[in-house]
Amino acid sequence: MLALGGVAKYAFGDTPVLRPPGGQDEKHFIATCIKCDRCRGVCPLNCISVANMNDGLLNARTPKLDYHLGYCDFCDLCIQCCPTGALKDFDPDKEWVAPAVIDRELCIAYQPMGGGCMKCIDGCPYDAITTDTQGRPVVELDKCNGCGYCEYICPSNSYRVFSGIRKRAITVEADRGPRIAGSQQAQAGGAS
Repeated sequence: MLALGGVAKYAFGDTPVLRPPGGQDEKHFIATCIKCDRCRGVCPLNCISVANMNDGLLNARTPKLDYHLGYCDFCDLCIQCCPTGALKDFDPDKEWVAPAVIDRELCIAYQPMGGGCMKCIDGCPYDAITTDTQGRPVVELDKCNGCGYCEYICPSNSYRVFSGIRKRAITVEADRGPRIAGSQQAQAGGAS
């Protein structure tokens, strides 16, 4: 059983891969993606990257979203250029890539001397980030569609460069489960 677990980890990686819009059906995506790299080449905002061996053998060379490079405006160019239909039609008003999650330990606004950073709140094009009673950012999961703009503009990584942390305080993560309407309370607890 231990060997089987090791093989599964090697084949699929540790965490789910954040796919471009229309690639959220992972089984369909893996079965149809031919790793042609067209979606990455056509992305005008450079948010599509290529998965590597750390993402698992089956995921290597497939497209994934990297919001450190850019964000998604749901232009559909990646879907239009996909020759196999691995990326299906996607409506950002009805579907979502994945939810944004705030890490309170990294978020500047949650720090004692945070100074009230509001970049994610001010920048969110879908008004999915509001404030709690203490003026700190909270993601409204029923509005967040995973465009990644909040992660792209988050300054927490820049302010913490001395500690070697690459992760930003707000991230869009594929392994957070399905979006549930009215689930703002689930996010209010936040990631820690």
